[in-house]
Amino acid sequence: MGFLTEVERVQLRIESMILHVVSNDEFDPAPAQVVQHAGFFLSRILDTDVAPVYQFRDVSRSRDWVEQMAQSAITFEHGAQELSREFSRGHGTTTRDGAFFIFELRTDDENVRIYSLIKYDYREAIEQADNEDGETRLRRIVHAFIDDKKAIQKAALIRVIGGQAEQLLATRDRTRVAPEIADYFATFLDVHRISSDEDLNRLMVTALRETFNDCKEVLPNQDVASALRQAKAVLRDRQQIDEEAIFEAVMAAAGHPDNEQTQELLRKRTNQKLRAKRLAGLAFPPDRGVLRKASMRRIRTTEGVTILYPDGVAKVRRVLNPDGAGETITITTDRIVEDTVVADNAR
Repeated sequence: MGFLTEVERVQLRIESMILHVVSNDEFDPAPAQVVQHAGFFLSRILDTDVAPVYQFRDVSRSRDWVEQMAQSAITFEHGAQELSREFSRGHGTTTRDGAFFIFELRTDDENVRIYSLIKYDYREAIEQADNEDGETRLRRIVHAFIDDKKAIQKAALIRVIGGQAEQLLATRDRTRVAPEIADYFATFLDVHRISSDEDLNRLMVTALRETFNDCKEVLPNQDVASALRQAKAVLRDRQQIDEEAIFEAVMAAAGHPDNEQTQELLRKRTNQKLRAKRLAGLAFPPDRGVLRKASMRRIRTTEGVTILYPDGVAKVRRVLNPDGAGETITITTDRIVEDTVVADNAR
């Protein structure tokens, strides 16, 4: 989707896992667990796969722990306990209690390690009986996960290659307007945001334009500019933009085609362009400055010619004549869609 490659998504497997209860109580380190319910947890981990908009700071203690685990300088258990301790320390009294998972994942590439961190809201995880063992607790949490997949509150994916963590990482936080993450989560990871909402909106508009150019033959009147304007108008009024909202806008701009092959073509091209722009899986608010409706410019000449066009359209070119008298206006069009004679009072 966004952070993981297609190959990684297919090959991904859980090597190690650990679970800690996070609450206002004193942190109690737990041992690493035998991997259980691997298929289930892999599905949840893949749900957290989004394009990265955060990267590690120059100094990051969390990144250091992850790298040491990947290098086998420390055991997974020790490194994951220290990471969990730091997360619990910053958890705060206003944050819901729950379960904090750390998974070490492998692919067929021996040089690659991927680490998944997931905070799951589950109050019963700390309201257990004193004699409940870790396996029973895990089983109860799995059942609760099945009942409420939205209970994943925070998540991060970190890739380590040859013992060195990549700067970019995938992050999600249900407590903030996507793709923002809470301050304490950013502090725990030692990361900062590198793509603003405006940046993401501009990348999305570019992805839309490229999609429509590639699928021009299925657009009404093969009009790319009109389709782009309509898609932007649809997205401008959304509370949040995500992949499904973008596809709905593409379909609306294409006239809601009934043909399944056309629908599949539009979805495929849209997904390709979003992945290429590193927008896959992301959600973000619309930037109405980027998505604003283009103002219309009207030109009327002394010869009685009137031209009305969206301001800034590249296919309308105006050049002053060399003698300084008048202009030459050139309109380049893919197709004329109306050419009629109108009454004088209609001009």
